Amino acid sequence: MSLTPPPGTRTAMEAYLLQQLGSLQSQLSDEQAATATMAADLRANVDRMNESEKNLNSGVLVVCGALGFFMQTGFAMLETGSVAKNNVINILFKNICDACVAGTFWWLLGYGFGYGKTAGGFIGTDNFALSRIYDNGGNGMLFDSDGWEMWFFQWAFVGTAATIVSGSVAERTKLEVYIIFSLVLTAFIYPVVVHWGWGQGFLSAWGAMPDEDGVAHPLLSGDETSNGMIDFAGSGVVHMVGGWCGLVGAVVVGPRINRFSAGGKAAYVAGSNNALMALGTFILWFGWYGFNCGSAPALRGY
Repeated sequence: MSLTPPPGTRTAMEAYLLQQLGSLQSQLSDEQAATATMAADLRANVDRMNESEKNLNSGVLVVCGALGFFMQTGFAMLETGSVAKNNVINILFKNICDACVAGTFWWLLGYGFGYGKTAGGFIGTDNFALSRIYDNGGNGMLFDSDGWEMWFFQWAFVGTAATIVSGSVAERTKLEVYIIFSLVLTAFIYPVVVHWGWGQGFLSAWGAMPDEDGVAHPLLSGDETSNGMIDFAGSGVVHMVGGWCGLVGAVVVGPRINRFSAGGKAAYVAGSNNALMALGTFILWFGWYGFNCGSAPALRGY
């Protein structure tokens, strides 16, 4: 039996195989195009999901920041109810000044001192007046955020630290002196402590003292295994700073008039309005749900 194909058979087979090969190549091209389209759609969906996540995280942080700022009202009501009637306007004005001074100088200097590039783990050195806000200001916790919402949220914190002091020295501090102190606290004292604990400072768990390879080694325990100081929601950074400043202020200015008798016995000093004290307490309670929950600082799980 001859294996040689009859005349014309080889040519027909080659043409058939070439036809089939062309068909397979066409199908492969279609499949590649479909795969590329699916990959592009998937990337677009991932981008949309990331953008939605960013927007959701930013929105939650802004809402929490607003709740934190609402605590200024709580402090104002609590302090107003606690002081004598002739000092009500003074204490209200101090609380308003705290918010305004804190906002101005936290924007101008404080945020840069707190979250700017570190100088020896002590203080930040850039991003003043939010000059680097669109690259997230060096703060990577917000997942590609522009950083405005973090500044806003932190403004509520710095305002809280300042307002703690207003209650500590109520009824015995001149308005001008208090405003100067509020400026120094919000522009320098508080931001430096923020840098130590939350920025790139020497105690921070999120970026203390990077080495030549860019690896962070917090100095709390003095070795590469240190976890740094973890301060959630400002128990030390906010409340300790405000509390110590308030204590120092109270020691310097002394007690309120008639707070102690001639023999040194504590005397009862009536406030102006018990209802305002209760209202302020509940507002502070409510505001803390934003103050603490927003410190996460995003809905993404870790």
